[in-house]
Amino acid sequence: MLHPTARASDFLVAESPAMRQVVTQVKSFADGGAPVLICGEHGTGRELVARVLHQKGPRAAKRFVAVRPTFEGADVPSKASDDACERADRALHAASGGMLLVKDVSDLSAASQKTLRKAIKERLAGSDEAHDVQVVATADVDLERAVDAKIVARELYDQLAARRIDIPPLRERIDDLPVLFERWVKHYAAEIGRARPTVSSRAHARLAGYPWPGNVAELKSLARRLVVRVDRSRIEAGDVDEILPVVAERVPLEDLAFEDMVKSKLAGLLARIDGYPVHDLYDKVLARVERPLFDLVLAHTGGNQLKAADILGLNRNTLRKKLGGLGYATKGKRVGREDRALDGQDSPRKRRA
Repeated sequence: MLHPTARASDFLVAESPAMRQVVTQVKSFADGGAPVLICGEHGTGRELVARVLHQKGPRAAKRFVAVRPTFEGADVPSKASDDACERADRALHAASGGMLLVKDVSDLSAASQKTLRKAIKERLAGSDEAHDVQVVATADVDLERAVDAKIVARELYDQLAARRIDIPPLRERIDDLPVLFERWVKHYAAEIGRARPTVSSRAHARLAGYPWPGNVAELKSLARRLVVRVDRSRIEAGDVDEILPVVAERVPLEDLAFEDMVKSKLAGLLARIDGYPVHDLYDKVLARVERPLFDLVLAHTGGNQLKAADILGLNRNTLRKKLGGLGYATKGKRVGREDRALDGQDSPRKRRA
């Protein structure tokens, strides 16, 4: 949650192309009129975007009311006897003249969706009985699936999706990360009354290499922890390493050593067969290594087993037996002279006869 003196727009950083598109849409939809749908993963800053919409529009002087899918919120009084429709109606009244943010619209009850659909329809039609409210809803990236599953009414989706903003996850807007992190560091330093620490380039590099599964919400949490923990004037890479979760680095397949690839696959295999009776693992593993090896070498030689045996460094009869044991069928296939020689079917003596 932002400090009351902070401006939401200060944290809508758009150094990346993806976020510049978001900013363009915010400017276009900040007219205080039709509903807006804000989609993205949790922690991407959906409420922040809604607050910027409110601040930049003609309703900025009026209330911004945020409610959960139950239509409960800090600015909405509730009663024990309330049903979903009554809570929805009370939230619309509370936001009169301003903006109502409905979080996680996929979790709305059917009754709440009906009340919201009616309110939006009356507002768009200019009805005298309509609530004077701009409705903004947030949803995750699977909203369409919720519509297909009839969890969210198609009519409500159509009302909201006409003006949709998609916020990219932080891992897809790394260009924004340095500025965004510095602003949150400054924010939390001011909040506790200390001088803002600077951030080293190596610390920024550590941050850029992390996948950020928790998105901006996780970045905010890390910034706050560093401001509290680091009492020096500079945040270094080691400070970040102390609290940044350790994740396995993804190495491109072509950069992975062959033995490491085999170990990785075998580790998964052993985990899957744990508890099951297996007594021929050696033969099974060798068969799974030999088959793709033989496939590729035979493809390279155009099916010529004599040349394949030479490349593999195997005795010709040994290769023939291995191929037979692996189920390579040769019956009915036209084979070349060298292949017949490999199989003992065409010797020089027979050709001279």
